[in-house]
Amino acid sequence: MPVTGVVLIHNASTNATTIASINDTITGLFPRVIGKWSLEYKLYRENPVLDHSARPASQSLASSTGAGVRFLSQLVLSHHPDDLFCLVDEPQSNLPGHTDFGRKVMAVFDRGMDMIITSKLSSLWILRQSMRAEGIAYAVGDEFVIRTANVTQTGSFRFIVVEIEYLFSDDIESSKIVIADFASRCGLPIGNYFFGDSVRVYRSNPEGFQRFAKADTGLQYMEAFRARPSG
Repeated sequence: MPVTGVVLIHNASTNATTIASINDTITGLFPRVIGKWSLEYKLYRENPVLDHSARPASQSLASSTGAGVRFLSQLVLSHHPDDLFCLVDEPQSNLPGHTDFGRKVMAVFDRGMDMIITSKLSSLWILRQSMRAEGIAYAVGDEFVIRTANVTQTGSFRFIVVEIEYLFSDDIESSKIVIADFASRCGLPIGNYFFGDSVRVYRSNPEGFQRFAKADTGLQYMEAFRARPSG
């Protein structure tokens, strides 16, 4: 599968001048316009009033004090129309203010799972945040697809997200260099790159670590949105 990288640009203009500039630079690379694309991201918090008696005592205490609660990130991408990406953070540290979300569970479900989470499991997870993005996807030569979009929250601009897809490899480490070089050719403003953390999250087979999977793309977006500056 092709490898992706996600770039988060948070020092962007609120009047969309920055994304217009990015798209103009991409146009200079003589791309083929694929069309519009979109995403929706939701962040849920574990219901603090749940009975945690089945969990270890240390985790139950942490949840009751507000520290160490679990979070569920959920993502829908228009270019993966049948998939729902989900990431659950399991806290490892019980010290207030020092929660280490080092243990993560990543999964890709059928889109129907969204209805189950919002209806059947609504007592378990409380929606804390939702963001949307709409933008344009371009194909540059035979090697790259680049997607750019403004991300909004409750209708207000938050930041720009760019996804670069390298079509000629499924090797994670070697593709990072190629993607970063292509990003510089596109004249992207300074931003943070996210390539996922496949080892810690869900890969149990060391031999399969270097091979990219679509779950990695979902993870990249979730890590980017969770790591963005507040405000």
